[in-house]
Order: sequence, then structure tokens, then C-alpha cells
Amino acid sequence: MRIPECLTIKSLRIMATKTYAEQINKAEVMLSGLKGNAEQVARRGLDQAFQDKLGADHDLAVVLNNEQEKLKADLVTKTAQLEAKLAELASEVSEAQKIVKMDFDQSRWKEFGIDAKR
Repeated sequence: MRIPECLTIKSLRIMATKTYAEQINKAEVMLSGLKGNAEQVARRGLDQAFQDKLGADHDLAVVLNNEQEKLKADLVTKTAQLEAKLAELASEVSEAQKIVKMDFDQSRWKEFGIDAKR
């Protein structure tokens, strides 16, 4: 069974060490080189159709990378909001536990989700 080129150790090592931006930039430089040497590379199968597809794939990768970067920024913001809300929630639960412990017998604490012994 032949392993596809995209799954070989060599290709994985190369792809894993580069950021998305570096991979996109590498494709952009390659495309520029191909366009500058179009006649010579066309003889080896890298014709205009190949270059057009490479260019379109590059452009789509740029769009997707930009979208992902925005999502990561949004995630950082949402995570900060969530952490702030969880801190507020923990404070409220703590306050409620104190009141429950003062007003209710220990045998009823489980009704409120309190497992403490004292």
C-alpha cells in the first residue's frame, strides 16, 4: 500500500513546523516565481491552469486564515468575559452557602448542593 505524499513523515514535519502565515507566504513566493518563469515551468507541467489554481487556493487560504485569526481574537474576548462571570458566580454561590449554613440544619445542606461537613 502506497502512502499518499501529503501523509508522509517528511511532509508532516515540514507542515508542522510552519505557521499558517508562513505556509501562505511560501505559496505566494512560489506563485511569484512560477509567474516569472512561466514559459520554463510550463514545459514541466506547471502551466497557467496550475498557476491559476495555486493562486485561487492561496487567496482562499488568506481569507480562511484571516477569519481564523478573528475567531481566535473573539475567543480570547469571550474567555475573559466567561472567567469574569464565573468569578462573580462563585462569589454569589459562596455568599448563598454561608447563609444556607447559618439558617439550615446540616442535614439539609445537600438540598443546596453543599457537601461540606461544617
